[in-house]
Amino acid sequence: MKARTLLFVVILLLSGLSLCLTEQKTAYGSDFPSRPVEIIINFAPGGTLDLAVRIMSDDLSKSLGVPVMLTNKGGGGGATGTEYVARTKPDGYTILASPIGVFNILPFLTPNLHYKASDFIPLCKYAVTHNLILVRKASPYKTLADLVADAKQNPGKRTYASPGMATTSHIAMELLKIQAGIDISHLPYKSGGEVITSLLGGQVDFASQGLPSAMGLLRNGDLRALASSFGKIAGFPDIPSMEELGYPKPPFVVWVGYFLPKGTPAPIVDKLAAAFAKTIKNPAVKKNLEDSGQMLDYQEGPAFAKFMAKEYTVLGDLLKKAKLVK
Repeated sequence: MKARTLLFVVILLLSGLSLCLTEQKTAYGSDFPSRPVEIIINFAPGGTLDLAVRIMSDDLSKSLGVPVMLTNKGGGGGATGTEYVARTKPDGYTILASPIGVFNILPFLTPNLHYKASDFIPLCKYAVTHNLILVRKASPYKTLADLVADAKQNPGKRTYASPGMATTSHIAMELLKIQAGIDISHLPYKSGGEVITSLLGGQVDFASQGLPSAMGLLRNGDLRALASSFGKIAGFPDIPSMEELGYPKPPFVVWVGYFLPKGTPAPIVDKLAAAFAKTIKNPAVKKNLEDSGQMLDYQEGPAFAKFMAKEYTVLGDLLKKAKLVK
């Protein structure tokens, strides 16, 4: 009887040890990923961010060995989707795709946000793109100087569209207002696609928007770009940069990055980082990205975190100098 009891106790101990080891194995991500991974895009479909993520999603699925699902959760200048990911279980199965403004601009303009940068682990920076000042084909503005001159003659009467409050497109135009001494009105939309539709439909006089959403319409002549945020654009040599036109170069770039909820186990972070690096460095992904009007600008997580922290300080000072925040 005692031998049976002892044997039973040993079996229980061994079972508990086995269960413990299994849980530890799972906890440390040895079997990750074992089901589909979801990427939350914090803006509506049709914009620069949405396009950038979709370009690499199929290759990322191959790198991870599981399906990658894309879900758009737009609203609040990107805050809605960002807050959603901040509240999800930190198990690596929910990833945030976000542009610069959600972390380095919106917090200054919207102090009651339900997330902060420290709620996330930067996984990697992926891409950058040009921001453009756009007008439709029938617009009387042939140059940025034309737009500025008309705005000065009609203070408060000219409107521009952007893909949302606190986006780089919005901030770029607010800086132009100050630098050029003009009074223009902002109409925020939920995505770059809506911005283009509004501009083509005549609901606004001009727009501030990333290059990818406008490329096809620039090529066929339905849209005209009066300026780009920085440098020359391959395939569009006639578009001048703000610097060429006598304006200061913006102290930020329009980037796309990936983030995980704080608390995601390090082995899972490492696995995801390796899969993203492999995917992003794929020559086919790089080419498709460039064909869409974006540029590969990969930066691994720790370096990206330092970059963001420095940029946060620079943008905070800039917004204060521009009197956009106190």
